[in-house]
Amino acid sequence: MAKYRILYTLLFIGAAVFALAYESRLTFVLFAGVAVLPPVTFILMLMSGLLMKIEVIPETEHVGKLQDFEINVKVTNRFIIPAAPMIVTGTFHDKNGSVIAGRRLVLSTGAMRRCDYSFRGCISYRGEYMLGIESAEIYDLLRLFRFRLKKTPMCSITVMPRRVMLDETTALCTDDYDSTITKVSFMESGSFASIRKYADGDLMKHVHWKLSAKHDELMVKQSEQNLGSSALIITDLHGFSDNDERNMQAADAAVETALALTRKIISDGRTAVNIYRAADGSADIMNAEKNEDYERLVSIFAVLPIARTEQGAEALISYAADCLTGSEPLFIITPKMKPKALSDILNAVGNLYGEIRIYLTAADPDDLLTAQAGAAGNVSVWRINPEDISLSLRTSMQ
Repeated sequence: MAKYRILYTLLFIGAAVFALAYESRLTFVLFAGVAVLPPVTFILMLMSGLLMKIEVIPETEHVGKLQDFEINVKVTNRFIIPAAPMIVTGTFHDKNGSVIAGRRLVLSTGAMRRCDYSFRGCISYRGEYMLGIESAEIYDLLRLFRFRLKKTPMCSITVMPRRVMLDETTALCTDDYDSTITKVSFMESGSFASIRKYADGDLMKHVHWKLSAKHDELMVKQSEQNLGSSALIITDLHGFSDNDERNMQAADAAVETALALTRKIISDGRTAVNIYRAADGSADIMNAEKNEDYERLVSIFAVLPIARTEQGAEALISYAADCLTGSEPLFIITPKMKPKALSDILNAVGNLYGEIRIYLTAADPDDLLTAQAGAAGNVSVWRINPEDISLSLRTSMQ
């Protein structure tokens, strides 16, 4: 803009010199025209800016990872003359899954017209993203003045984690109450403690068909053992690297692993006690017994932040120790774990656990950690491949 002001100043000086050198009506009109141009273009720019409207309309507010979606930007010029060029700066996604901040566009709209601009792409990692117009500036025709629009719309897009499915034959636990590995289940023996309504994810073999026909809706059997038993899942999303992308990849893998385990535990008629860090850094606990609980957990985990702390799962283990009664399996999902952290975990829980499975989402376990887990007896360490979480879990449960 400074360049155009210098050029206009030179033009003004030239017109003034020309008018003084050749005293005539023509030179005076030329000088007056040059002199009056800035206020005229300023008024037109001001009117155009006040009558300009920008809308950001997302195709959806919730979208899956790497799922294409569209954001429409509608620019409406309600003035009777064409709008001067407008420079817009915004944050948008692209087809490679990246979110690009500070993206600059030059827009122009005809008189009493509306122009639509579409941005289509995907986002690679879960979380809540603010996309849209960060700033919009209109310049006059001479580019001497600038008008900044006060209202620049943004929209919130929540990227949901992937839903990893585990098949019905996968055995999560090795305790005597696990119906997926006992040769004769409580459903086959006919002994059960209660009946409840069918929920999404329940196994069809658990349906009580006679009562379902009587009540005209599906009813599911539950055993006394399954009603009382539960599993604990610790999900640790601490930042372990200076590379933000590595942290996000490991955190997404941890979240998707925890959700897969939770869904499987619920489908087996058990309760999954999830322990994780809330947005404010404090520990939070949620019991998941039904599909509604699972869906709520998906929404919570979608926006769960990466904790900026050096402490990992060992900082959450005290909450797990309060929930253990002596037979529950304990699943710990974390990017990395040091041998000292495992020592702290074992000291905290003592003998109050049935089995501990540690899933690392960022690196293979080192030899010292593997040896320490082997010496503990009922502890195992596994590597989760972010590209195939289902296969990693099935491998750990064979």
